[in-house]
Parts: sequence; structure tokens; C-alpha cells
Amino acid sequence: MSILLHRVPPPKRGDIVHVRSRCHVVEGSKWAPYGTTVELACLEDSAQGEISSVLWEAELNPKIITEQAWDSIGRKGFDSREFFASFFNTLRWHCVTATDPSIFQSPFRAGIKLDAYQLEPLYKALRLPRVNLFIADDVGLGKTIEAGLIASELLLRKRIKNIVVSCPPSMLYQWKAELDSRFGLSFEILDREYIERVRQEQGFAVNPWTTYPYFLVSHRLLIDDTYAEPLKQALGARSAQSLFILDEAHHAAPSSASKYAIDSRITRAVRELSPCFEHRLFLSATPHNGHSNSFSALLEILDPQRFTRGVPVVKTNLNDVMVRRLKNDIRLLAGGFPERIVEQIDIDGLPADSPELVLVDMLDRYQALRSEQVKNEKQHIRNRSLIVFSHLQQRLLSSPEAFARTISKHAETAGKRFNSRAKLQVITGGIDPDSEEATLDEDAQEELLASELAKADPIQNLNAEATGLLKEMVRIAEEARYRPDAKILKLLDWIAKNQCSGIANGDQPAQDGAQWTDTRVIIFTEWDASLTYLRQQISHAIAGTDQADARIEMYRGSTGSDRREMIKAAFNADPSEHPVRILLATDAAREGLNLQAHCHHLFHYDVPWNPGRLEQRNGRIDRKLQPEPRVFCHYFFYKQRPQDRVLNALVRKTATIEDELGSLSQVLEKRLTTKLEFGITADQVDFLATSIERDTVTDEEMATQQELEGIRDRQDALKSQIQLLENRITQARRWINYSDNAFEQALSCSLKLAHCSPLTQVESTAGDALYQFPNLETGQGLDPTWGPTLDSLREPPKNGKFDHRWRSESPIRPVRFTAPDVIDESSVQLHLGHRIAKRLLSRFLSQGFIHHDISRACLGQSDDSIPRVVLLGRLGLFGAGATRLHEEIITITARWEPPEKRGNSPLKPYAREAETRTIEILENSLLSDQASLSEEVRAKLQSSIEADVTDLRPQLAARAESAAKAARIKLADRAEIEAKAIEDILNAQKKRVKTQLARADEDSDQLTFGFTDDEKRQLDRDRAYWRKWLETVDQDLIDEPARIRDFYQIEVDRIEPIGLVYLWPASS
Repeated sequence: MSILLHRVPPPKRGDIVHVRSRCHVVEGSKWAPYGTTVELACLEDSAQGEISSVLWEAELNPKIITEQAWDSIGRKGFDSREFFASFFNTLRWHCVTATDPSIFQSPFRAGIKLDAYQLEPLYKALRLPRVNLFIADDVGLGKTIEAGLIASELLLRKRIKNIVVSCPPSMLYQWKAELDSRFGLSFEILDREYIERVRQEQGFAVNPWTTYPYFLVSHRLLIDDTYAEPLKQALGARSAQSLFILDEAHHAAPSSASKYAIDSRITRAVRELSPCFEHRLFLSATPHNGHSNSFSALLEILDPQRFTRGVPVVKTNLNDVMVRRLKNDIRLLAGGFPERIVEQIDIDGLPADSPELVLVDMLDRYQALRSEQVKNEKQHIRNRSLIVFSHLQQRLLSSPEAFARTISKHAETAGKRFNSRAKLQVITGGIDPDSEEATLDEDAQEELLASELAKADPIQNLNAEATGLLKEMVRIAEEARYRPDAKILKLLDWIAKNQCSGIANGDQPAQDGAQWTDTRVIIFTEWDASLTYLRQQISHAIAGTDQADARIEMYRGSTGSDRREMIKAAFNADPSEHPVRILLATDAAREGLNLQAHCHHLFHYDVPWNPGRLEQRNGRIDRKLQPEPRVFCHYFFYKQRPQDRVLNALVRKTATIEDELGSLSQVLEKRLTTKLEFGITADQVDFLATSIERDTVTDEEMATQQELEGIRDRQDALKSQIQLLENRITQARRWINYSDNAFEQALSCSLKLAHCSPLTQVESTAGDALYQFPNLETGQGLDPTWGPTLDSLREPPKNGKFDHRWRSESPIRPVRFTAPDVIDESSVQLHLGHRIAKRLLSRFLSQGFIHHDISRACLGQSDDSIPRVVLLGRLGLFGAGATRLHEEIITITARWEPPEKRGNSPLKPYAREAETRTIEILENSLLSDQASLSEEVRAKLQSSIEADVTDLRPQLAARAESAAKAARIKLADRAEIEAKAIEDILNAQKKRVKTQLARADEDSDQLTFGFTDDEKRQLDRDRAYWRKWLETVDQDLIDEPARIRDFYQIEVDRIEPIGLVYLWPASS
């Protein structure tokens, strides 16, 4: 074998080397006759922790750069105070430690308005050896931000390299935007389009999951083997340093049945996928569906060491891995959330022949005739007839247009297409906004609904009276669909009072050019047909007013992803900059969207029979960063229509359900929905209204509630928790010495090093400091590679195309260093994790290794009479794969004397007490502007640098060894505490599984009394799993503690040079 010989000897463990254009830390080396094999872990952000193996003697121009970094201190003279301070601060900002889980950094690497309560998930996560955490905070508390903080912290500590986020399809682009703008994390959405693109670029055989480290994927694709199997192949049995974030995780819980919850397709898919990831974050505001076995199954997917499906959940285990707070509790203690006002808009005094009243009575009589025809049939046939009625009634109570479309199709197909395989869920609950069907256009959805309704209808031949009644309903509905109903008129009254007084009113046309106020409103409806009806009626009323065509936007299931982002951006824009005032939306917009920036009014044009959807709709404006103190959620109530009493009871119950029941609200909501499954007949109104008003959970359900609510942070505990977290953030800020002023200075200094203009402050009407960022891709000698990075400072393109035209039309926005109080797209908050900051600060992080722009020597002044010298280094302790276990700044200080006066004696370091005083002087000297020292003094100190580094470096190394020893002890203690904890957890769970299995075997008949066949089969599968779990747990008791101890095992330690600082007496 031919070896390329060179003079660079092989490195030793802990050295930093430059090989193949990257910096690496040496994890080990092995000599052989043919050369030295060196194991490397990459240190650069683009491939942090990436393991490689090289044959040292065969490498082209390898360098050991640790010594070079020491030797080059001060060679360029002295750095200015601001440049050295920026360099020193940048290094401190990037120090992390696993010795103390309460010290974290990600809050300073996020563009967020930080509230202390949002740090609790991060605080818990860092105390877990493997981050398996369930964030079950209320709607609107910021679960996305909390998950992002954890992901950012784990990336900084090099505990993860790959992230997969799975969420509902409607949330993909919001997740992508939030992670990019808030945390500087650029994610790819893995879908059919992405796969086609990478196969065109890299070949058909490429596994798309291996082409990028951060992916977003919809829930829908997780159950598709075309997408899921390649992911499992890419990850293997368990992929180290990987994180799985599952949003709306309750979708993965086994579906509720009457007695025992049964695994669904998404349950099985997530259960197979989760073990492939080392770390898991689950997010859901409604994690418990009322079934203990469903809850334990979901928790087992999250953390199979602490939980086992079908085995009762233990509070202490749940408390370790779950965070649960309610919005009202946070609002009362910490503020930051609006008060919600639910307003009922009464409709009364309608003529007796109004379609809204007549059609309801006619439909009720129609159903009575249908019931008479099937009264002797089996129960499931009678139920099918009621389901058809329920669907017709929901459409009627929504809008004349929705009912007209449905009743005409029903008249055409009644009794002609009965099929037992009809999709009843589509009929009773409408088209799921996250399903494939939701992407169909409006006409296609109507055809689907009509087809399924026809299949579900069991009545083969309507009698003459029912047929006549059906024809009359079709006639009345056809006439009514083109006229405004009473709800539309009330809506127009509200628009006239709050948005534009010049809209049409009755026979009086709209005032030409009538102006609009800044007030915005969202109007929700369940049905696409009603959405179209709303658009037609409101557009007609506002026609002729100022910019009428631009005042309304529509958000529905079939709205494309780019269009959705455009609508969201427009609705959140300042009203002075965008004319949209009314957002018409189906329930495709009910989950997760932030629409509160300039809107605090919402209308339910129809009341969904699933009360959970009411709460989700309200959450679009009742959420964090709502600038108004109160939000208003309106709904309509026809006093002359008996059926509205039931819906009114549903709304009022929903308004109190969260406060009364907390997490168990989902259980009661489901039961309320079931009560309305077969519609609201006139003879059932009183019973249903009373039943809804009085409904509450059973004692058994209350006991089940304690599985989750037992760990919910109540107000007293929450108050203490918030105070503790405020102290923690103060401690973390002190640990890394972060301030916005120092951060701004560091960015400006880095720009100057690149021969660019620094940040310049610009005027701001809001009072917050704004800065203009230079355009680094244009101009002579500037770098065109800055283009993609600078894109993060531009407004996102309205058409979704990041092209040259967009760049030319979208200027770079001003930047800021504090978060705005509301959603504000006019400026960009810079933070340590922002792509701009990462690129600029990387220049300081690589000083002495790659870049040599600064000398790393500085002159400061002190307020006493003693000249001092400070040598600074950074201690790094690394685990396997360059995992950062501990880093800290090490200093050694001494009274300075000229070399000629020392003789053969080196500088003598101060004791710890005197050193503390010196560090205080150092920090103060770097903060303040000072007069320059004389050339004589500068020359004297410059000539002394080499001797001073030589004198102090052994002392620095000794101090670093002492610090490393202390850190090793702390890490070992952490390892033992966590290893013992996992042993205790597994042993306790082993006892519980044995008990549950024995109970199931002994009392099988009693346990399964009343179970359906599917439920019995599910229990049998669970029992088989318990037996298998018991067979493997003893090996887990060996492997899991060992894995924890291995994580805290230090593989490499090193001390890097930072620089040298002289503190000269100001009096001299």
C-alpha cells in the first residue's frame, strides 16, 4: 500500500485537527504497520458529532491545530476592547453543561417572547436520561414553542442530530415557519413532491429520509408504508441522537369504544415507529379520552420503561414525563392571555312562514313519517334512518344553501342506493378537515356527501305523504338559498356597526367608497356550501365600499398550502397594510393556526355538534400574543326554533366544561356528541337540553380523571413553579453572561471583520430599538453565498416562490433583539439560534483554528494600582460522538511583572479569592470604553506575551484538571442517580404488569363482561404483550442503567486557548 509520508506526527486523543476542510476532535487512534488509524468526531455546525475514521499518514495536509492556537496568541498585537469582548462573549454563550440540568441556553437561541411557565417542559426534559416527554398544556399556551426549546437545547448539547416532526396536514407549513423563524431550524416537508425531487437529483434508489436531518411529515403519511417503511429503514432498530415530535398526539391513542379502547391504524403506525427514535416529544391539549387502557397505551408508546399498555398509570411516573397546565390558571397567575367573552346573538320576531322555521318543522314531520316506515325493522336499520335525518338537520341548521344542496340530492336518490358499507362518520361528523377528501373541491365534496347519504338510507320506498313533504322542502329550500337568512342579517348589522357603516342595508345600497375600520373578524362554519353562501351574501352587501373585493378571504380544506400561508400572512398583517377584514373558514382552520395578531372577534355561523370543535375554533384568537384584553366569541340563537335550545345548552356547557373538568372535558364532549348522533326531534328537545345541562362525569370517570389531572399544576404549585423558573432563567443568563447589547456588539464586530458595515439603528414608532442589516450579497467584493441566509430577513413570498423576482421586490427587514408583544412581521428578531447570528458568530468560534482575524490579546484598565494578567481557556469534556457533557471558562490570573524582573521564577497565580476580584475587574473593563494606554506600555506588554503565556499555561492546565475532576464527579453522580431511578421504575413496573396479568387471567370472564368481540381481541393482544414484556424486562434492567452510565462517560477532554488580557492601572 502506498503511503503519502509527511512530517506531521499522529495526533493524540483530545487534539483538534484540521482534516478534509473540517475541524475534528480526536476520539482515539490506533497504530499499525501501514499507518495510524485516527477516529474523529466533527466539531463544525454543519456536521457536528459526525464520526469518521482516517489513515493519518495518507491524508493530504492534515494539521494539529491545538498548539498553533496557543502559539498565535498576541501575534497581531492587541485587539480592541469591543472585538475581544465579542470574541470572549461568543465563547461563553456556547458553553453547555450536563452537570446541572437547571442550566439551559435555548431560551437565548429563540425568537420568542419568553414567559417563565414555558420553561417547565425544558427543565423536565434536561433531567431525563432519554427525553421522553408529553407536553399536555392547554390550547394556545405555546406547545410548539416549548417543543422547539427542547429540540434546540438538545441540538446545542449534541444529543440529537436528526428530527422528525409529525403533525396534521393543515399544520405542516405553520410548524415549518415557526421552527425556522423562532429557532433557526430549517425543515423540509417530506411528501410526494419532495420524494420526486430528490429522486430526480440523486437517483431512484435513494432513501429520501437520509437526504436531510430535519423533516416534517403529516399524520396521514405515517400510516402509508410508502413513506413509513423507508423511515424505519433509515433509522434502524433505534437511531442514536434522533428526536420524534408528535403533534396532536391524541390521534395516536387507541380509539374509544364502549368498554375497552382498540388500536387504530395510526396507533399501530406510531407504535412501530417510536422505538426507532432515541428521544420522543408528544404534544396534545387533550391526551386522555376517558379510557385508562387507551391512555396507558399512548404513554407506553412515549416511554415503554415507565408505562405498559393496559396497566394502570402511576402518578409519580406520569409526573416525571408530563407537563399539564391550563390557560385560565396561567392567566390568573402570570397574565398574558385575554378574557374570553361568549356572546349569544338572539334572533326573534320572524314571520311564521320564514324558511328557517318552516323547514325545521317540515323536516321533523318528514322524519316522523320515516320512523313510522321502519318501526318494525331491526335497531341498526332504525338507527340508519335517524343518521340520515341527523345529517339533513345539521345542514339545515347551518344555512339555506347547505340544506338546499343536500335535500335536492336526497330527493333524487332516496331509497335507491342503500349500502351497509356507507361511511357513517362522513355523514354524522362531516368530512374530516385532515383527510384526503378535504382537499376535494366544493362540488366534489357535495357529491361525496350525497353519495354516502344515499348509501346510508335504509328506506327503499317513501310513502306518498313523505314524498310530497320532501318535494315541498326542496321547493322552499331552492327559493331560500338565494336570500339572506336571519343570521346573515345579524352578521351584516354587526359588520355595519364595527367594520363599515356604509354597507348595503335592506333596499338601501352600499355607499360608494365607504371606508372600513381596522376591526377584523373570523366566521366559522362546518360546511363548504355554507362558506360559499356566506361569501355570496356578504360580498353582495359590501359591494361598492372601499376595496370591497379585497375585504374577504376564504380558508377551506381544498385551499392549497401556499394559498393558506398567504391568507394567514394577510390576516395577521397590520390592517393599515392589508385590506382583508373578514376571514370565512371551515373547520380546516380550527387547529393550531395563529390568527390573533389583529383579530379578537369570532363568529360561529353554525354550532358544531362536536363541542371540541367549538373550543378549537375559539383557540384561534384566544391564545398567547393576543394583544387585546378580551376576545369575543359570538353564536346565534333562534328563540322561535325549539331545536336551538339544545344547541344553546351545548354552547353553554362547552363554555364551562374546561374549568369544571380539565383534561376530562374530552370525555364529556364525546358523550355530548353521542347524544346528538341521531338528530334533534321536536319531542326530544326538552330531554336533550336538560340532559346536556345536567350531564357530568361518573364517579368511575372521575377516578380515571385523576390519571391525568393528578399531575396538573394547580395554582399554588404553579405559582411556585413560575417563581422557580424565573430564577432558573436568571441563573442561566448569568452562566453564559448574555445580554442583548453584547449580542448586538458581537454581530456588528463580526460584520466589521468581514469588511462590511455594522448594524445601524433606525427610527421605530413602537419604541423598541430597530437596526438595519447590511445587504451582504450585493456590492463590490461582497459574498453572493449570503443570499439564502439573508432570505430569512425578507418577508415570505406571497406566492410561495423564493425566486429572483421575490428577492428583488422584498427588501431586508429591520432587525431587533427583543420580542414584540404581538405578532409583528415588519421586523425580525435576531437571537443566538438565528441563521444570521450562527454564520456571523461562527467567525469568532473558529478564531485561532480556521480564522485568524483577531489577535486574542487585549488591554484593559483597572481601578486599582496593581497591574494584572489573565490567561483564559475553555475546558471541554465530551462523551461518545462528541456529545458535549461539560464546558466552562477557566481563568488563571497573576500580578504582572516585566520578564526581566522575574529572573528564573515564573508569574505566580493568585489564590481563588484574589482571582475572583480580578475576574470582576476583567468583566467591567470589557464593558466600558477606556482611554488608550501609551505606546511605551503597549510595547512593553506586547513583548511580554509569549513569556506570560508560557508561565501561566501550566497553571491553567492544572486549574482545568481540577475543574474537570469536579465535573467528572458531578457527571458520575448524575449517572448513578438516573441509573438507579430507571432500575426502580422498571422493577416497580414489573410488579404492576405481573399483578395486572394475574388479574386478567384469573377474572377473565368478569373483566370482559359486556365487551364486544373487537374489545376482547384487543385485551387478548394486550395480555400477550404483557407476557412478552415480562420476558424481556430483566435484560432491560441490565441494558438501560448501563446505557445511562455510558452517556455520562467522558471520552475526550481538552483545554482550548481563549486569549490573554492585561489589566493596567488607570492611574498609571
